[in-house]
Order: sequence, then C-alpha cells, then structure tokens
Amino acid sequence: MSQAALQLVGADLGQTDAEVLAFAAQAEPPVSAHAEAARLAELAAAFALFGLPIDQPGDTDFPIATADLAYRAYEISPDAPANDWAAPRPAAARRGLHVDPTLPVKILQATDWLIVAAAAQFAALWGTGAGLLDLSIGHAAAFIMSAGALKVGLWLTDFYRFSPARIRPERGMGGLALGAIVGVLISNAFAPDARGAAALAATLPFAAMLLAGIHAALALWISAAHRAGAFAENIVLIGATDAAQRLAARAAKSGEARIVAVVDDRLTRSPSQVGDAPVIGGVDALLAWEGLPNVDRIVITVTQKAETRVRSMIERLRVTPNRIDLLLDFETQAVRGGRRVERFGGAAVACVSGRPHNHRRAFVKRAEDIVIGALLTMIFALPMLVIAALVKLDTPGPALYRQRRHGFNNRVFTVLKFRTMRHDPGAPLAQARENDARITAVGAFLRRTSLDELPQLLNVLRGDMSLVGPRPHAVGMKTCERDLTEIVAEYAHRHRVKPGITGWAQVNGSRGPVTSTASVRRRVRFDLEYVARSSLWLDLEVLIRTVPLIFGDKGAR
Repeated sequence: MSQAALQLVGADLGQTDAEVLAFAAQAEPPVSAHAEAARLAELAAAFALFGLPIDQPGDTDFPIATADLAYRAYEISPDAPANDWAAPRPAAARRGLHVDPTLPVKILQATDWLIVAAAAQFAALWGTGAGLLDLSIGHAAAFIMSAGALKVGLWLTDFYRFSPARIRPERGMGGLALGAIVGVLISNAFAPDARGAAALAATLPFAAMLLAGIHAALALWISAAHRAGAFAENIVLIGATDAAQRLAARAAKSGEARIVAVVDDRLTRSPSQVGDAPVIGGVDALLAWEGLPNVDRIVITVTQKAETRVRSMIERLRVTPNRIDLLLDFETQAVRGGRRVERFGGAAVACVSGRPHNHRRAFVKRAEDIVIGALLTMIFALPMLVIAALVKLDTPGPALYRQRRHGFNNRVFTVLKFRTMRHDPGAPLAQARENDARITAVGAFLRRTSLDELPQLLNVLRGDMSLVGPRPHAVGMKTCERDLTEIVAEYAHRHRVKPGITGWAQVNGSRGPVTSTASVRRRVRFDLEYVARSSLWLDLEVLIRTVPLIFGDKGAR
C-alpha cells in the first residue's frame, strides 16, 4: 500500500464518531430523492469502508459517485459465458459459542482485586478489630497499600499479558512473591501498630498462595475452553496467497481463529486448499454460500499493491453485513496506533467495513434484552393469552403466524406474530396494503396497536431478536418487483445488529410496508442511523417513544 494510502487509513481510523452524531441529530425537513440518497451514502460511509479510497477523484476505474450511484442495479450481460466448473463448498460453518479472547484476562484481574480487597479487610479486622471503613484514612491506606502490592507485583511481571493459548499460571509466582515481600515492607513502615503489621505479615503470604491456586484453576478452565474453540472466530480468507498460508498457520497454532474457507477468483492459479480450509471459488461463490451468516470476519489477504483488485473486492463485498478486514503488508510494530488497526493472527489488519467487535456493548445489549424482555413477557402474558383466544375465535387457523426473516449477519430465523390475516398457507408472499381484504377484524385492531408483535418477546428471549433494532424483513421480500439490495447498495449494513421489535425508523414515522423505492431508502437511512449510534440510552429512548404508538399507530396497516 502506498504511503499516501496508509496515511489515509490512519486518518480515517483515528477519527471520532462526531460526524455520525452530528448527522443523526439533523432535523427531518422534506428532501428530494437525490438528497436522501446523498444523506444515506454519507451515513453509510461513517461506519463502513474505512481506510480505502473506493471512489477517488481521477480514478477511471472508480469515478466520483453521483447521488444515485448507491441505488443503481447492475445486471450481468446475457451473453456472458457460463462457468460450469464449481469448486467444492465446505459444509455450512456452525456458529457455536464465541467468547471474547480478552475475557479471561478481565476475569483474572477482577478476581485478583476481590482477593486483595478481602485480604486488606481481613488484616484490618485481625490487626485492629475494625473494618477498613471504620478506620481513619491513614490507617486504612496502610492496609490497602500493603495488600495492593500483590497486584503491583503481577503487573510488574507482565502476568496479565497472555492469550488463551499461552496462559501459564506459573508466570505469576514471581510477581506474587515480589508483591508479598513489598507488602510486608510497606506494613512495617506504615501499619498503625505492631499488631497491624503482624496481621499483614501473616495475611499477605496466605493471600499470595490463594491467588496462585485460583490462577492455576482458572488456567485449566481457560485452556480447556481454548481447545474447545470457545475463543476462536469463524474466518474466511480472500486470496489464496502466501500471506494467507502464513495467517492460516498462525491461526491454527494459536487457536485464535477457525479458517473455514478461502476464496480466490483466480482458481486456475490457486491451490485446492490453504491449511485445512478448502478454496471454494470466487467472491460470487462466497456470497452464495449458505454458511456466510455464520462467518465472524472476512480477511482480504491480497497484497495492497494490487490496489484496483483490492478495491474491487471490497466494493463487491459491500452487499454482506460481515465485518471485512484488510491484511496489511508490513510488520505490526510499524503500524501507528488507530482504533481500526489491530493485531490478528500475529499480523496487522485494518477494518475496512463494519465496526470492530464491541463485546461490552454486546453484553449490555443482551442484558437489556433479557431483563426488560422478561419483565415485559410477564406483564403481557395474560393479554397475550386473551389475544390468542380472540384470533382463534375470529377466523379459522392458528393463533400465531410464523415467517422466515433475515436477522443478524443475514441469518435466517423464524419470527412469531399473532395472525392478522385469513389463514391461507398456499398464498404467495406479498406485503400488506391499505384496506387489504386479507386482514381480519381482530387483525386490523392488532396491527393498529402493534399488539400483533407481542409474541416476538419470545424471539428476544431466545436471542434471535432484540427489543430495539431494525425491523426484520421477510426472506425474498421485494419492492416494485426489485430486491431491496438493488434499491439500496448499503441495505446489508442494517444486519450488523440484531433486528428489533421496534426501532429508530418506527418511532420516526417510517412504519408499515415499504411500497416505493423512496420509502425503502428512507427506512434504510433510519436503520443505518441506529447502527451508527446504537447505545443503551438510545434504546431506552426508542422504547419510551414506542409506548404512545401502541395507543394508535396510524402508520401500521
């Protein structure tokens, strides 16, 4: 990659999300279709395709984008030759449990703090007969500093710098011994009296031995989880290159990733497999692969010297919501710090589409869904039973309607709703229309109040959906006889988060069916705003603003 391009990566990666927040805070005046397209493209650029000049002025292969470029549908010429040879495809990658590789370090640090606090409290009670909160600040500080020396010893010996594949509990022995010695010296200098110093001298070695035992037990658990693949991501490599060979070998050794497939458009020059992963064909084969929704990350290993080829690959991969990284052609130590340049498999990678994983946000989001979702399920349990009985009595058919829809990472799941139309299993898929004759009397009320969505609380508790997020669209859904990805090129980015029962688009007036290309673009723009701004406080705002809609949603049909 050229020096100018590298500087562009660093500049983009170092920028804040202020532009995203400023854009999302704009008012909602009526805008033209071109202006709407430009705003959507601007928002998508705020969190996708970082670091690569996809549309640079003066590049004949990638001209300056016009306002409607994101909405053009490109067709394959009917005269294009067929490719009758198909590379073998692996079985669909299974999406098992994936744990943040940094979680073991955080668990150990939290555990150590608890033991250190307990040691300080025990020594204070033993030496003075009072707890830390009952002592003066000076006397309490003596016990806290003495016990805290155990943590300092672990930090000085770099005990916390390990990966799940390389955890060695014996590395902490020296740090604990050093900490215990320093703690005893501190206690002799600052303890309130000889009894307090003696209590610390007896407590600190015991606490060090307890920590060593806990470290050994946690190391066994972490090692077992690592061997079971709990810390490994499902990865697809783009390009059967030497760099891909090296990355696959390091990933297999460290257990940091499972290389499930390799993609290369130049099949005649490519090996049949890289490491243990098969070469499945080109980018088109990857996009058609049923295992793609279970892939955590796509890594492009083609050298950046082939800039046109790399940009072309990223442009083609924009239709998938999976995170896309670019393997950089230099040593990790030479990379300037940046929010989107990170170490992966012993190499430097730059995130060029999507956002780096935010495990803390994911944990908060899931906790929010479980706590609030369980509470709402209990509140609405009796009303849901009454609604189910009314639906059954109104017209023949089941009370619940099941439909396959796209969820997180484009995975397909079954959504639950109360049936609002006449039961006709053989009817073709079609969006509801105004004054639709298929809607029943009870169904019209349920749609108007959005009560037909209540069974989706079960989808939330199962983990298929979230309380707040872009509304899930049915598999095969079209508008104006066109696929939604043909209308909005950035459509797939709405699947970077779980779908929700309610969302930012719904509380901003974009509800009900999307019957025109303009309504699709407006809906997707709101969805991308939510993806860019997603937070606990935004979710709470959406939930609060959803409540009035239950008492009269004029946008529902």
